[in-house]
Amino acid sequence: MAVTVATHAAAGPAPAPSRPGRSSRPRRPRLPLLLIAPAALILLLVQAYPLGRVAALSFQGWGLAQIFSDQPAPFVGLDNFERILSDPVFWAALRRTLVLAAAMVTLTMLFGVGIALLMERLPAWLRRVVMSVLVLAWAVPTFVSTQVFAWMTQQNFGVFNYLFGLGQHNWYINPVEGLAVATAVVVWGAVPFIAVTTYAGLTQVPAELVESARMDGASGLQVLRRVTLPLLRPVLGIQIVLSVIWDFQVFNQIWLLRNASPEPEYQTLGIYAYMQAYQGHDYGYAGAVALVTVLLLAVLLVVYVRQLIRMGDLT
Repeated sequence: MAVTVATHAAAGPAPAPSRPGRSSRPRRPRLPLLLIAPAALILLLVQAYPLGRVAALSFQGWGLAQIFSDQPAPFVGLDNFERILSDPVFWAALRRTLVLAAAMVTLTMLFGVGIALLMERLPAWLRRVVMSVLVLAWAVPTFVSTQVFAWMTQQNFGVFNYLFGLGQHNWYINPVEGLAVATAVVVWGAVPFIAVTTYAGLTQVPAELVESARMDGASGLQVLRRVTLPLLRPVLGIQIVLSVIWDFQVFNQIWLLRNASPEPEYQTLGIYAYMQAYQGHDYGYAGAVALVTVLLLAVLLVVYVRQLIRMGDLT
């Protein structure tokens, strides 16, 4: 005992345990931040200036007088935004945009997930064929696929009228039918992405969980609802948010189908803002409409980022 006491005395007091705090946290590596910095800087410059210019424009009375003369654009405050509140065409375009986006996202997810589930049950050679066809359809430019649908719905020689026995039916007199064609074009182009990414997620579902559920007597639908879809929820969540963002700003398909002159019944928010700017030459009001559209999309962006953070926590 005497030797032990002497040893402790020679060694001095034991060091105090380190407190958990900033100094004890592991330092995060800086290399990933340095690597992503150039791309983030370019994105900031490319996106920040146009967005700032649109925001400034939305508070000004920019019109033809500023184009053909050196007159400065007057500051109008919130007049453009107050005009939006009392503009029935804007609200109609907003309702049309929301309805179209909901229909496009629903159809895209149903067809995409359905094709992915079918691919899981196909033989390997046939699955490769289907995958190649999907990638090929995905690679077709929007302009080409829209022209193909325009030809198929052409009034005099369209194959749709021939197949359905509709004679010389004009698909674009009724805006509901015309927007249905535009929806078909969008869904056609978006389904391959959903199908391929969903199938990639299906390959990560543990086979033993599926086998255990089947050994417990679960039907195929029950396995899908209780095992497969819960495991795919993060992937499906990101797909839905991305699809809503993409479909909310659909422009090209409707613009091309209506020969660059869509009637008011065909105008979504993006088309309405464009026509206010380049046909009505009311750039200040068009900037306000565009800024409102960006703010609406920003809400969806927050949901998307939160979903990404949750996936990062899971992994």
